[in-house]
Amino acid sequence: MKHHYTTFLLCFFLSLYGYGQVFVEISESVNFSFSNTIQFGTGVSFCDFDNDGWDDITVSGDDEEPIGFFRNVNGVFEEVTFELEQLPMSLKQAVWIDFDNDGDKDLFVASEEYKNRLYRNDDFIFTDITVAAGIPDMPLKTNSGSWGDFDNDGDLDLFLSNRDLNQVIPNMLFRNNGDGTFENVNQLSEIGDVSKITFQGTFFDYNNDGWLDIYLINDRKVTANILYHNNGDGTFTDVTEEAEVGYVMDAMSVGLDDYNADGFIDAYITNTAYDEDFPVPANALMKNNGDGTFSEIAIPAGVSFDRTSWGANFVDMNNDGRLDLYVSGFDDTNVNGEVSAAFYYQNEDTSFTRILSNGFETDLAHSYGNASGDFDNDGYLDIVVANREPYTFDLWNNKYYQLLFNNWLKVSLEGVESNRDGYGSRIEISINGEKQYRVTTSVESYLSQNSDVETFGVGEATVIDYVKVTWLSGHIDLIEDVSANQTLTIVEGQSPLTIEDVQTDFDIQLYPNPTEDIITIKIAEFIVGNSKIKIHNVLGQLVATHVIQENEMVLSTSNFYKGTYFVSFYMGNEHVTTKIIMKI
Repeated sequence: MKHHYTTFLLCFFLSLYGYGQVFVEISESVNFSFSNTIQFGTGVSFCDFDNDGWDDITVSGDDEEPIGFFRNVNGVFEEVTFELEQLPMSLKQAVWIDFDNDGDKDLFVASEEYKNRLYRNDDFIFTDITVAAGIPDMPLKTNSGSWGDFDNDGDLDLFLSNRDLNQVIPNMLFRNNGDGTFENVNQLSEIGDVSKITFQGTFFDYNNDGWLDIYLINDRKVTANILYHNNGDGTFTDVTEEAEVGYVMDAMSVGLDDYNADGFIDAYITNTAYDEDFPVPANALMKNNGDGTFSEIAIPAGVSFDRTSWGANFVDMNNDGRLDLYVSGFDDTNVNGEVSAAFYYQNEDTSFTRILSNGFETDLAHSYGNASGDFDNDGYLDIVVANREPYTFDLWNNKYYQLLFNNWLKVSLEGVESNRDGYGSRIEISINGEKQYRVTTSVESYLSQNSDVETFGVGEATVIDYVKVTWLSGHIDLIEDVSANQTLTIVEGQSPLTIEDVQTDFDIQLYPNPTEDIITIKIAEFIVGNSKIKIHNVLGQLVATHVIQENEMVLSTSNFYKGTYFVSFYMGNEHVTTKIIMKI
C-alpha cells in the first residue's frame, strides 16, 4: 500500500511542478564546460579520482582538446591539468582504476584512431607504463577497456573491445600478473583471436557462481552479441545460445543492475530503431531468469525506446527503492514531446513509464555516454552526459529531494584480498524483508564510468536491517542496523559473517576451512536416518545434499566454484549452519 501511496504522491507533485525542474542542467553554474567533435561520441567518467569523497568528472575529447579533468570542490568544479605523455590525441574513453592496488586511482584511456595508454598514478605524478606493462603500443581501433578480476586473484584484468570494421584486429583479454605487467590470454582463456566489431565487453557474474563472465555487445548486425561463461579455471565457454542472448543488432552499450531485485543481474542494451528483418525490438531489456537464461522483455516493460540511442544507466532517481532508467539518444528532435534522452520511471509491478517532461524537455543534444554520480552529496544521483558539438556536455542536477523526502544509503567498498576498487562485488541490503542489490563494475553505459559509490534509495526507512557485501574473494561482510542518509565505507574483512555468531549444542568439526577440494566433517552424535547436510551458495541456492551415515565424513568439493558456501546440519528437528570458503 505504501508503494501505491508513494507513486500517487510522486505523480501529484510532478503535476504541480508541471513535470518541470525535476532535473536542471547546471553545468555552467558549477564551472563544468566541455565539448568534442568525435564521430559516434565518447564516454564520460563520474569517478572520484582524488579520493576526497566528492565525485569528479573526466571527459574524453578530440585532437585539439583531448581530455578534461574536473575536480569537484564541495559541489563546484575546477579544471585541473595533469602531465600525461603521448597526448593530445582523440579519445573514446577515460576510466579510473586501481590496477596495482596501492590506494590511488590509475588512468586508462582508449582511442579508436591512435594508441591506448595506461598511466600509473603516484600522488598525481603520472607515468606512461603502457609498453612496460605489455599492452600493445599500436593503434587497435579500441572503443573501450573494461576492468574486472576474472581469475579472482585480487588484481584487475583488462578486456579491450577493438571495433575493427574489417574484422582483422581481435578483441583482447589481458591478465594482470600482479607485478605491473599484463599477459594476453586470448588463447589460454579459449576466447581466441576473433574480431566481432565490439563496442563494449562487460564483466559481470550472470549466474551468481562467484566468477565474472564477459558479455560482448557487437555493432553493425554482422555478428550477434556474445556471452562468455567463466569456467573458474582461467577459461571461458561461449554460452550465447544456451543463455538466449545472441541478439543481432546495432548494439551500442549495456547497462547492468538487478532492476527487479530478484538477486540476479539484468542488462539493458541500446540500439538503433526497430528493424523488421531482425527479431529484436529497438533496445533490449535482458531479464535474468536465474537459471542461466535471459528473457528479452523491452516492449512489455515499456523501455524499447525505438530510436538510435547510446548510453543507458539504471538509477533510482527518486530514492523510492526501485531502479529507474536513463537513456541517451542521438536524434535531436522533440516530435510528440520525445526529446533526445529518455527517463523511465519504474512502477511497482517492475514495468516502466516514460516521463516526457521532467526538466529534460530542453535536451535536444546528440548525446552519447552518460554516467551517474552525486556531485553535491545530497543523496540523490545526478547525471553527466557526453554530447557532441555543437552541443556541450550536460550535468543534470537531480531535484527530486524537493518533491519527495526519501532517504538513502551510500556504500563505498575497499577490497583487501579482493581488488582494491571492489569491482565485481555484490551488495545486498534489506529493509523489513525487502531486498535491493547492486553490483560494482568499472565500465557501463556507453564507454562510461559511474561513481564507485553505490547509492540505494530507501524511501521512508531510517534504519536498514543489514548491509551485506559478497566479495570476489568469497568473503562476506555483514553490518546490521545501519542508519540511513550516510556514506558507509566497508573494508573487506572488517565485519565478517562468522560462525561464532551461531549458537548450537551440536559438537561439529569441519576442516580444512578454507578448503580446495575436500572437507572433513566430524559429528559427536547424530540421529541415524534423520540427519543430513545441505550446502547452499551465498544466494541460497542448494548445491549439494548428503545423508549422514557415520560420525566422520569426507566430502568432495572439487566441482565447487571458488567462493563462500553455507553448510547446514539437520539433526532431527534442529539444525545449525556454518560457513566454508572454497579457494580453488
